Amino acid sequence: MPIVGGLDIHRKQLTFDYLDTVTGEVRRGQIAPADREHLRAWLVRFAGRDNVAFAMEGCTGWRYVALRREALSVRVEVRDLRRRPVAAGR
Repeated sequence: MPIVGGLDIHRKQLTFDYLDTVTGEVRRGQIAPADREHLRAWLVRFAGRDNVAFAMEGCTGWRYVALRREALSVRVEVRDLRRRPVAAGR
């Protein structure tokens, strides 16, 4: 999976980190305001790629983020970290 990352959903902003495993480049930033229009504009950079995966915590707002990503063929993993913690190094 050449692009892997995470997305943290907040009321006023979406925070992201992702790694390009081919180049080693790491990107971090915020999408604000946290609305569908700005998320859609940010996700366009991954359109047409089948090697992109993001994880996010299952919390308020996760559904619209997941649906928007799936519309652009970006793999989505939703986790509730309180119920199923992710082991270090995985």
